[in-house]
Amino acid sequence: MKKILAILLAFAMMLSFAACGTSEEEPATDDGGEASTEPIKIGCIQDTSGGAALAGQPNQWGVEYAVKVINENGGINGRMIELYCEDCQNDAAVGVTAYRKLVDEIGVCAIIGPPLSNPASAWVELSAEDEIPIVGHFMDEACTTDPETGEVYPYMFLAEPGSASQMYILGEYAVNELGVKSVATLYNTSNAYAVSQEGPFVEYMEANGGEVVMRETFTWNDTDYTAQAQKIAQANPDAVLLCDYCNQMVTAYDNLRDAGYEGYILGANTMYPPFNTLVKNEPYNCYFVQNYDYSDTEKGNIAELCELQMADQGTDYPVSNVGFGWDAVQVLANAMRLAKDPTDGVEVRDILENQTKDVELCQGSITIDPATHRPTSDFGMYIATYNEAGEVECVTYATSDYNS
Repeated sequence: MKKILAILLAFAMMLSFAACGTSEEEPATDDGGEASTEPIKIGCIQDTSGGAALAGQPNQWGVEYAVKVINENGGINGRMIELYCEDCQNDAAVGVTAYRKLVDEIGVCAIIGPPLSNPASAWVELSAEDEIPIVGHFMDEACTTDPETGEVYPYMFLAEPGSASQMYILGEYAVNELGVKSVATLYNTSNAYAVSQEGPFVEYMEANGGEVVMRETFTWNDTDYTAQAQKIAQANPDAVLLCDYCNQMVTAYDNLRDAGYEGYILGANTMYPPFNTLVKNEPYNCYFVQNYDYSDTEKGNIAELCELQMADQGTDYPVSNVGFGWDAVQVLANAMRLAKDPTDGVEVRDILENQTKDVELCQGSITIDPATHRPTSDFGMYIATYNEAGEVECVTYATSDYNS
């Protein structure tokens, strides 16, 4: 707990200095004129039972633990957080039902969203109508900005680099460090998350002298991609990009190795553990983007969070999604601490957009770009691989100026 408490203390001091220099406003009061002590109701929507539950369950743990620590240290300006969690089952319609329950029945003033683009995209208009800020790790840029106009969706905020930024980072590493000249892609056309990665990766490769030899696809209804894998193996590109959630990545990886493909296999952060414990083939020549270096015990608190989650949940491998949940709460809590009324969605939204600057997260600090509602270009990703012991090893840290 030492690093977690130290980070919170430093965060509180930073906010106190900011408040002294920029605001004379008093906290929101109840009808008697005294500062309100009513709890702040916050919602959390994750996939804890669907196809992305391997990521959703530790993500929710990170949210719950962050709220626990904040409450144990005085809450938000003296007001405790009441957290209400709902399961979206990785389904957009179920996600809308969960959203409506949180907003209409429980009366939450903000929501921590999942690392799932399909459900999150269904809340774009709802959040604007209801003035409910949503902070999450939905990577598809279409969840935060209009694909046609580029204008921001007012209440949607991303707490990690978007898909295009991540794929540009991965593409640059593949070309410059691995010497990749030809690639194939294998991805889920039913998953907005996967689609939002595959397109930018192809775009980067074609713009930088790479040849895209084939683009193979599957859907949620498919459980085996052997036919696609055999076509790719026969073409034998230097690398194959896999795009989907962990379970589908496992199937695709094993299908490719079973088909005889021995080249590089590239992927998003869904290639982190438990991917290496679920594949039947040895994970070799794998390179993927990773948000955190949880082997680094000197930087940030991701290593401590993973250790706490492993002990609490009885898992034998660290899962970086605990950091997603923790980080999203820190971004939202920062805005609420700066607000006169932390339950005022409009005020919190404005602060999220304009005053999310150098907020300390699990590994590094984040500043939100008002023009995109995504992190500024200096907030990057690690490139990771699996070493000979089958453990995650971060090999470099890189940024992208996509949308800078």
